[in-house]
Amino acid sequence: MSFLGSLFGGGSNKAANEANKLSRQQFQYQKDQAAKAEADALAKRASIEKGLGDISSIFSQYNDPYYAGISENYRQYANPQIEKSFQESNRNITSNLANRGKLGSSTAADQYGDLASSYGDIRRQTEMKAQDYANQQRQTINQARSQTIGQLYSSESPQAALQSANAFVPQLNSGPSFSAIGDILNQASKFAAQDYSSAQFNPGGGMFFSNQYTGNSRSNPNVNKQNNVSTYTGY
Repeated sequence: MSFLGSLFGGGSNKAANEANKLSRQQFQYQKDQAAKAEADALAKRASIEKGLGDISSIFSQYNDPYYAGISENYRQYANPQIEKSFQESNRNITSNLANRGKLGSSTAADQYGDLASSYGDIRRQTEMKAQDYANQQRQTINQARSQTIGQLYSSESPQAALQSANAFVPQLNSGPSFSAIGDILNQASKFAAQDYSSAQFNPGGGMFFSNQYTGNSRSNPNVNKQNNVSTYTGY
């Protein structure tokens, strides 16, 4: 080989070798990066799955028996009050009928029947409200769970999600606050108002207040109006 050929040929081989080396380095770098990305994705998936498992474990206590307990707690709260009010109304009817000598009359049967019917309606409303409270609590808990899961995906931190889930527990375990049952018993007050009006303008047409009126109140200004619908206790 001539001196010039050796000179120029050697330079070309060196450049090719350098190019091949660089290419191998770039390929290895890309391979390493792909492996790292895959490992990071697997670690992230494992972290999310762990977080989801922790969240599921915490919220698993809020199951069907738990929601049934919410309904039962409301029944135990509302029914004694309704029963007490019903018994008071029942005594009022009995006293009214006894004073008028009609305990065994068809009037008595009608009045007790109306009372039982109204009481039945109130009991049905109470049962629906018991279910409403359970459904509302279920919705509250589902929202808390969704919020915690959203935080897990955004933070990619099972620890943060676990802390968030645990923060909800005291509030959720306390259950919903029950409203006063006056909204249910107001039905009885409306009924009493109608009865009061009927007794005033249609003598004998009312139930509880009929014995207060022997004639139309408009033509009898001296009628006793001490007991009126404002003091009616309801069912």
